Amino acid sequence: MIRITNINEKLPAGLADKSVEFYIHEGDIFCLHGGKTYPFSEIPTHILDKVKADMMANKSALKAMNTWGIQNDSDKLKQYIACRHGAFDQTPDMTEDGVMLPSEYVDCGRRGQCPNEGKLCSAIAVKNGFLNKKEITVLKYMGAGLLDKEIYMAMGISDNSLRYYKDRIRLKTGLLSKTSFAVLAHQLNLL
Repeated sequence: MIRITNINEKLPAGLADKSVEFYIHEGDIFCLHGGKTYPFSEIPTHILDKVKADMMANKSALKAMNTWGIQNDSDKLKQYIACRHGAFDQTPDMTEDGVMLPSEYVDCGRRGQCPNEGKLCSAIAVKNGFLNKKEITVLKYMGAGLLDKEIYMAMGISDNSLRYYKDRIRLKTGLLSKTSFAVLAHQLNLL
């Protein structure tokens, strides 16, 4: 007799269920849904319709894309997905019921220099709110094992400012230790 043990392994969203996980691979957008991987041109219409409805409700994202000169509907959808849901992680971007979940942190390489940062992309949702750009940066450096002095020097801020951002992260996440910050940074794919 074969005995199968559940080891509580968390599979990527969409691999063994009907939720949706978008991701970017080699510059292209893909969707994992129902155990299948779809390139952008083949993503099922019902999924793209949900993304489009979410995008149309997000006026700041639409304004950001207009500022960039993105006019084509298909290009807008691609950019919206890339900026808001392009990271491959363990959390679905759309539930099995077709509900779009809050955007995730996507390190596009333009963080800190993008004029539309926070308008198209989003901060990270945590237990008690959202982490902003500075808090995400602090968390990223902590996850990389930098000392406080290295962090505030790299960010060009004072040690008091760093303490403030760390306190804000504690309040928003409910985490207390430097170790738990590092674990969270890894879980959020910040490294």
